[in-house]
Amino acid sequence: MTVKERNQDLRIVIELVRTHLPNTLADSDLCKDMCAVVAISLRRVADDIEKSAAAWDKKAYHSKADELRREMAWALPAAQIAESLAYLPKRFNRNDLQCLQAAIPPDVEVEMAVRPRFKDVTVLRGAAAAARQTLLRKK
Repeated sequence: MTVKERNQDLRIVIELVRTHLPNTLADSDLCKDMCAVVAISLRRVADDIEKSAAAWDKKAYHSKADELRREMAWALPAAQIAESLAYLPKRFNRNDLQCLQAAIPPDVEVEMAVRPRFKDVTVLRGAAAAARQTLLRKK
């Protein structure tokens, strides 16, 4: 994954968590689908961060690798929170949204696109079920 792709994933996460989730709290299933997309995107970012840091460690850029790991240490715990919210049987509510928003630092340095990535977030319907099936197949 390139830095460009990592930033695209981060933009997707920020857009969903800060813009679309607060506007769709009435539809719990759609919120859970968005949480599944957030979890998948953040796991991809966390995996890429570790690969990049490992490559820098090989080249003896240890301080740069450590800085990247520190800067993005929030990604995996936030992915785990989003994943648990996506698969819990209870309805998604404002407290769940606040928990997810608190897991993502407000100063994440990602330049947002002029146009939103998702004009209609209903295209994400079924994402949680699909992600769940993928996880079950891996086990």
